[in-house]
Amino acid sequence: MGLLVGLLLVLVTMERNPVARLQVPTVGPGPEAPATESKTGSNSDSRAGSKQGTGATRVETELTREKIGPLRSKLKKIAQAYPATYGVVVFDPSTGEKLAMDADHSFLAASLNKLPVLMTLYRAAASGAVDLDDKISMQASDVQAYGTGVLYTRPIGYTMTLRECAKYLIKKSDNTAWKMLDRYLGRDYIRAELYRVGARSTEYWLPNTTTPQDVLLMLQKIADPSYTTPDLSAEMLDVMANTSFEDRLPQPLPEGTRVSHKIGYYGSTFADAGVIFPEGAHNARDAYFMVVMTSETGWASSRAAMQEMSLATYRILSEHAQTSAKDASDSKDHGSQKTRSGHTVGNKLLPEAGQRLTYNPLCGGVDLPQRAGMLKC
Repeated sequence: MGLLVGLLLVLVTMERNPVARLQVPTVGPGPEAPATESKTGSNSDSRAGSKQGTGATRVETELTREKIGPLRSKLKKIAQAYPATYGVVVFDPSTGEKLAMDADHSFLAASLNKLPVLMTLYRAAASGAVDLDDKISMQASDVQAYGTGVLYTRPIGYTMTLRECAKYLIKKSDNTAWKMLDRYLGRDYIRAELYRVGARSTEYWLPNTTTPQDVLLMLQKIADPSYTTPDLSAEMLDVMANTSFEDRLPQPLPEGTRVSHKIGYYGSTFADAGVIFPEGAHNARDAYFMVVMTSETGWASSRAAMQEMSLATYRILSEHAQTSAKDASDSKDHGSQKTRSGHTVGNKLLPEAGQRLTYNPLCGGVDLPQRAGMLKC
């Protein structure tokens, strides 16, 4: 009996006084944003060359200055069709061009607050401060029996590696995994890392707010091999792909497109933020980044808006300017041709501009264009 009481006292003490695994570093003024090379001359060739060698269909996307106006107009029309407060960022690392619509507006972060935990954990692993194969055990104070996740159904003391916990954190958006890693790293340590990389409009946890611009910065760090290591960056992007929540930015995009992303929703706030790799893309330089945050809206409306914005962005970025006869003759190879039944990119049929997506539970819940009154899976 005495032994049991002693064990309970130890457990209570541990829960009330969680000890962060890492020491908070001294944080300086923070680095300046890295200069992005302009996509001119040989840089254009290097992008094309980086996509060769797989033998798979290659879909090129690029955001140019000429495309920003049409894309902005299209996204605004979609926003008007689904009234809400929006913050949107689209960024192409190969050209350095960025489209921003209220990107500094502060939104409730919801589960986007799991991105700082992921990047901080892997940054610590890259520096040798932690080993992703180290074990972490679930404490009673870690259990978050609400919202998303499955770990709350496991018994107290359930043990896994930090790497496994990170997978639950992102793929299942597991709230208990978040609490475990938040405890392990320490909130001050995570906040210091956000400040160090320049994400200074983000209030980690309380009041748990962020901006589309800060979320873009987090995605850039995750996708940047020099921030951690090439292997660790690739691992994070893999963890963020094929999650349990593929119904927003990834949903309308053609097969072969890979989306490494993180969703968030709470109350009337909904978001999705990711790195979109068109078919044949090798790395983040071949991809583009997209962040969509909404508030004062509902689940169905925000979901439809994000899907349509995602598809419109993909279509415009995958279209190539036809300013010469040579461009026109090459347009078929580059996937910019139009057909009567839809828009084709990389041999994939997409809906026509302005064509609404219709939810079809018979197709595994996929939203598909409705043609001639019939849904095609």
